[in-house]
Amino acid sequence: MCKGVSAPTASIARGTPMVDVVACILEDVVRKGVEAGNKEKSVYDGVRAPNVSIKGYLERWVQYSGCDTEVVIMAVIYIDRLCTGKKITITKTNAHRLLLSCLVVATKWRQDRVHANSHYANVGGVTHNELNHLERCCLNDLEWSTHIESSTFQKYYKQFRQHRVWKLAAQE
Repeated sequence: MCKGVSAPTASIARGTPMVDVVACILEDVVRKGVEAGNKEKSVYDGVRAPNVSIKGYLERWVQYSGCDTEVVIMAVIYIDRLCTGKKITITKTNAHRLLLSCLVVATKWRQDRVHANSHYANVGGVTHNELNHLERCCLNDLEWSTHIESSTFQKYYKQFRQHRVWKLAAQE
């Protein structure tokens, strides 16, 4: 667990700045991946891009999983680790599945009570077997290193709070 974390740990509501910020960041990264034209596939790639935005996908996850802010931040940290360590480029065809994989791993690491993978598969729009495979791949790609230092968590949390989308939400 992230000891000394000052981020709110209650369930986050849909449409909160955290969901908006994370969605914005991932959508920006996807756009950059498209511009770079990277065609290399990973195990996280689907056949085609889902019809739901990353924001909508993350809002659905938050609504049906009851996850807290920490889980969302941890998932982003895991995504960063995968992109750097495994040289995965986030694209339209893998962003949702990559996010789902990391959300599941973060949820299971962070929360005392979790749902069955069949529930998470339903929420994520994949089959139960696909989710099991994605989760295994994610853990293996992370080399089972799911611990996050408090200082790392705080760095991400602070960066999210300083993001332009968070600042706009605070002004409203």
